[in-house]
Amino acid sequence: MTISEQQSEAFKEFERTGWARQAEHYDSLVGQMTRQAVDALLAAINIQPGTKLLDVASGPGYVAAEAARRGADAIGTDIAKDMIDEAQRRFAGTKFEVADAEHLRYADASFDAVTCAFGMLHFPRPGKAVTEAYRVLRRNGRFAFSVWCGPEKAKVLTLIAESVQRHTDGSVALPAGPGLFALSDPWILTALMEAANFTDVRIDELPCFYAPAAPSDLFDMMRKSMVRATYVYERQSEEVQHRIEQAIKDEATKALAAGQGKIPCPALLVSGTKATG
Repeated sequence: MTISEQQSEAFKEFERTGWARQAEHYDSLVGQMTRQAVDALLAAINIQPGTKLLDVASGPGYVAAEAARRGADAIGTDIAKDMIDEAQRRFAGTKFEVADAEHLRYADASFDAVTCAFGMLHFPRPGKAVTEAYRVLRRNGRFAFSVWCGPEKAKVLTLIAESVQRHTDGSVALPAGPGLFALSDPWILTALMEAANFTDVRIDELPCFYAPAAPSDLFDMMRKSMVRATYVYERQSEEVQHRIEQAIKDEATKALAAGQGKIPCPALLVSGTKATG
C-alpha cells in the first residue's frame, strides 16, 4: 500500500480540525490521564535548568509548562491553533506556537531535548516526526514520547472504541491514517527510533489510569476529547447514538466496580539519544 501526500494531508487536516473543536474540554477529561506521563517524560530527557526543550503536539501545554517551571527554556508547539490558545491561557509564562511536527521550521541541532506526549498517533506519518525530532536535536540530545499500550491493557480506550464499533454498521469511514493502537508494539517502536538513527532506545510502561467521578464521564470524554470516536458518533442516527451512550456508561460502571474507582490505561514511554551530529 502506498500512502499518498493527499491522504497524509487529509488526515492531518482531520486531526487539526478535530482538536480545534476539543481544545477547551481536553484538560477536564482526557487530560486527567495524559498529565500522568509528564514527570516520566521529563525524567527520560534528563530535564535540567537551562535545557532547551521542544515539546511537539503539546496540546494544552502540560509538558512544556512543567519543564519551564523547572527552569528549562521550553517551547510548546501544536498544529491546532485552538490548542495553542488554550495552552497560552493556562500557562501564560511559557512560550507556545503553532507548528507541524512532521515539518518543523527550526534549524538543525537547535534543541537539547524533544518531547511528545501522546501525539504520535495523531500524525499521518509518525516516522517523519521522529526524523524531525532527530534533526533538530543537538549531539547527545534526548527524544522521548508516550503512546498508549495495546487494547488488552488500555481499558479506557478499548471500552469506548468497542462500544462505538458494536453499535455502528461501519458505513462511516475515517480518513486514512494510523490505527489507534498502531504504535503499541515495542518492536515497532524500537524499529521507528532506530530507523531515525536514535541510539540507547528504551521503552518503559507507565501505569496511567482514569478515575472519573461518574460512569457518564467516559461518555463525555468520548464526545468532548476524542476526535475519531466523536466523528463516527456524530454521523449516526439518534437511536444509534443513544445505544452508544448507554453502552459506554454500562461498560464504565462495570470497569469502575472492578477497578475500585479506577480504569487502567497504561502507556509506553519511548526514549533515545542522538549520539552524533
